[in-house]
Amino acid sequence: MAILALITGGVTGCKKKSEEQAQPPQSAVTTAKSAPATAQPAPSATGLTGEQLFKQHCAVCHPNGGNTITPAKTLSAKAMADRSKITKPEDIVKIMRNPGPGMNKFDEGMISNDDAQKIGQYILATFP
Repeated sequence: MAILALITGGVTGCKKKSEEQAQPPQSAVTTAKSAPATAQPAPSATGLTGEQLFKQHCAVCHPNGGNTITPAKTLSAKAMADRSKITKPEDIVKIMRNPGPGMNKFDEGMISNDDAQKIGQYILATFP
């Protein structure tokens, strides 16, 4: 029971922490909501590397390329290619935008396309 509570608390904390860290300024939220659906997302302003972004948004649930929620679904490039045909950064971005059960959704308001690409490149280069 204690382990289940710890895991559940970690997942909830992970999502809340990610949402708090990635919240855009209030003016950006207002602008994004009033923009037409065809508007392009704002370019990345973070200037962070893929490694820094991974540590900020992903490492809590994917330490060292593992997976604390579904241990069989690691971020190993070979495992992802074999399991889900994920072979390019764009494939990882698709999963980030529309994840399966257990993973937080990282939309463009939370992580820009540029930063999501950096994360995808980092994952493929770092976890063989």
